[in-house]
Amino acid sequence: MSRRYIEAVGRELSLGNQLLVKEAISRGIKIDVLPDGVFTMSDGKKSYTIYDGKVTLSYNTRLATMTMDMKEVTSRLLKSNGFNTPENTVFAKTDLERAWQWAEPILPVVLKPYDGMMGELVFVNIDNYDEFKACFEKIALTNDEVLVEKFLAGKEYRFTYVNEEIVGIVNRVPANVVGDGVHHVKDLIKLKNQERIDVGNPIHKQLEMDEETERVLRKHGYTYDSVPEKDVVVNLRDNSNISTGGDAIDVTNQIDPEIKEYIRQAMLSIPGVTAAGVDVLINGDEVNIIEVNTYPMITLHHFPWVGGTIDVAAKVIDGMFPGTVKN
Repeated sequence: MSRRYIEAVGRELSLGNQLLVKEAISRGIKIDVLPDGVFTMSDGKKSYTIYDGKVTLSYNTRLATMTMDMKEVTSRLLKSNGFNTPENTVFAKTDLERAWQWAEPILPVVLKPYDGMMGELVFVNIDNYDEFKACFEKIALTNDEVLVEKFLAGKEYRFTYVNEEIVGIVNRVPANVVGDGVHHVKDLIKLKNQERIDVGNPIHKQLEMDEETERVLRKHGYTYDSVPEKDVVVNLRDNSNISTGGDAIDVTNQIDPEIKEYIRQAMLSIPGVTAAGVDVLINGDEVNIIEVNTYPMITLHHFPWVGGTIDVAAKVIDGMFPGTVKN
């Protein structure tokens, strides 16, 4: 297959799917690109369709995909199977006051779109009505339903599950800068943004200086003109999503094997799941499954900000087309 064809395919697809396509092509697997970022893979015996918008690996069953797409349903199913999940419920975009009545007794809470992806419009640790109202209304501008969830403290991790294995784990850290006792916050942001450019990591985004950054800084007692002490971490976002400037740190070999097995068993308890990205909060001995995503976001493991890389694309293709090898 020609390099020109591979480059043409790449222009149509997300980075994660480019990795899958490149791996498949290296094994002689046929690729056909369809409109709207959809493509098929076939070795003549098996065929899969990959959707690039709301990415769903087609070797998850339809039932599994539907279940994972409904965050509240996934949470209830996991809880019924004996796994820890935070209390949550879904409200129509017009139900602000009813949502607040539900949330107030269990503050702080998290608000996010019911069917959101990539960490967009996720607001965490909301502990008062004014913030709750502002965040709810922001989500409601572009979404019909809002998920409200009990906020739990802890470190956030993305476990990537493929073919009955946990193949990679990253600690996702909120967008942040680290003080040096000299520079203002705004200058630290500029310095880190320049580092992003210099390193050239394709998934780690520029840090924004916007309304949400100002809100988070105020909440933690900072402004753009503050000079943090040396080694003090200043968060610029409450959520830890890479799409909003967070850092992915590879910790695959640092997580307790018992926790890995706990998450693996949780995924086995959802019928038809072959590949998923599992968002997990760990606080001491307490492990909570926050969300299960149909798109594992394999790029986290190919392009971490800190730590070694893991070729998850190869593991995915191994599962789709067992026995195939690189030419």
